[in-house]
Amino acid sequence: MSDDRFAADPDRMRQSARRISALHSRVRGLSATVEQLASRYPSAAGDGDFKESYDANYLPAAEAARAFTAQLATSVEELAQDTATVAGEFAETENVAVRESRHQK
Repeated sequence: MSDDRFAADPDRMRQSARRISALHSRVRGLSATVEQLASRYPSAAGDGDFKESYDANYLPAAEAARAFTAQLATSVEELAQDTATVAGEFAETENVAVRESRHQK
């Protein structure tokens, strides 16, 4: 076993969770903008050859951008929540260790 110690700072982890949460807000805004731009003009291509090209080339890319930004927003939100949860677990572990060490003296 190694002599290296593991240390976690729950307060810093909570700060990180808040920063990640702020990032989530920005990503959610980006996702809404992509959704709005992708769906604003559903008949923009008109008809004929341009519409065929539009449907074949633009629509799949627009849908991929929507899916990506929506998934990114969900992932960042989950990361923020999980970071806050881990911070709480570390804080509780530290509290229990301190309480138990007092009883062993």
